[in-house]
Amino acid sequence: MRSFFVILTLLLQTSSLSRALSSSTNVSTATTRSSSSSDSSTAPQCSDLDISKLRSDLASGRVHHHRNFLNEAQVGALLEQAEHLRQSGAFAPSGLSNTQKGKDQYFGEADRTVCPLPWWKDSIAGNHATAGVSGDNTNKESADLRISTSRKLQDLRLLLSKELNRPTMARVDDSIAHECYYSRSTAGATLARHMDERHEETKGRNGWILPSRRSVSWLVYLSDPDWDVSSNGGALRSFPQRSVRTSPGGVETGCHNGNLQVGWLVNDGADSIPVYLDSFHRTVNESGDAEPQCILYIVPSPRDANQVEYITQPWLNEGLQGMSAADFLKVVSESEAKTKNANLFTKQSYARDFQLLEDRPLWDSGGDPAGSVAVDIPPERGSLVVFDSVSVPHEVGLVKEGTRVALAGWFHEATQTFPEGFYDDV
Repeated sequence: MRSFFVILTLLLQTSSLSRALSSSTNVSTATTRSSSSSDSSTAPQCSDLDISKLRSDLASGRVHHHRNFLNEAQVGALLEQAEHLRQSGAFAPSGLSNTQKGKDQYFGEADRTVCPLPWWKDSIAGNHATAGVSGDNTNKESADLRISTSRKLQDLRLLLSKELNRPTMARVDDSIAHECYYSRSTAGATLARHMDERHEETKGRNGWILPSRRSVSWLVYLSDPDWDVSSNGGALRSFPQRSVRTSPGGVETGCHNGNLQVGWLVNDGADSIPVYLDSFHRTVNESGDAEPQCILYIVPSPRDANQVEYITQPWLNEGLQGMSAADFLKVVSESEAKTKNANLFTKQSYARDFQLLEDRPLWDSGGDPAGSVAVDIPPERGSLVVFDSVSVPHEVGLVKEGTRVALAGWFHEATQTFPEGFYDDV
């Protein structure tokens, strides 16, 4: 089965199949562009962002909060368009609370409603003038304000691509499916704890099909003025680790050398250490052939990203007989934490300290992620929040009063590819 997914992944990255599999918010342009090809020469720069703190927050698995990203006039122009879309029936309920339930979910009036941003494709491609077309006969001033917002969002994307060293985020082609939508929540709406992205091996059979993945999650709040969490509710609550062993530009949460994070080593009184899953660990089978297998590893020193330590033996996901990789790791770690005769984990302490990033049974029973602290961010009008899509569990508190609105989305980067030269010199 692994070989099937490897071949399919390679095909998707080199053929027109990627266009058919991209989401509806994908960029419909035939030519790949670099970051310099968009309208960046006239785009307002995000010079007011604290880049050092942003990099530190994302490297450690925290949410970065920046106030006054958009001014009141820009917020008003976006709300004007969002209201027109709502009145025209473009919004639809979307809880997005538990992707493990798949389609077996009901979203009703108490859930938030969402609407894809109509001009997002053109914004990505640098055609910012489309943002001024609302369909509600808005005046030129409102149109110009949305155009300026379009430019600023793309400037943010290019800035994050550069500062976070995620170069494929700057690409503009059909394989990188950046997403953006309006989100609207009224009294009674909430959003349960979830992850925005997860390792391909934890997604089942479809894990390696899409050519891009969510890399950075972001929201710009357009909520009612003077929003107060105590009376209005609706705070964004994240669960970062209390203390982590990471370093911006060195070892960071979310991803290491293309391998996504799946958990933490959590030990009371010590920094939590990110655990990554390498799907293409090169092993030699009994026939003497090279074979890609899964393996967990850590980076012992946050300032030496090239030195890794494997904390498990390699395994084949195809041998799990329908069990997900996440469930497998949870069951085995809990079992081997109780015995010195570990089979998968290289040390009993690693089995004892290992905690999944997304532990649904723990969450469903009311528990918080091990080693974490709860951090609330109010949906302040005009403010921006940014966080790594892989490493941050988060939820939205109950909206008690008022209308909580946001322009939200995900900047994508390319899905990890099969290693070149993997089968050389076996």
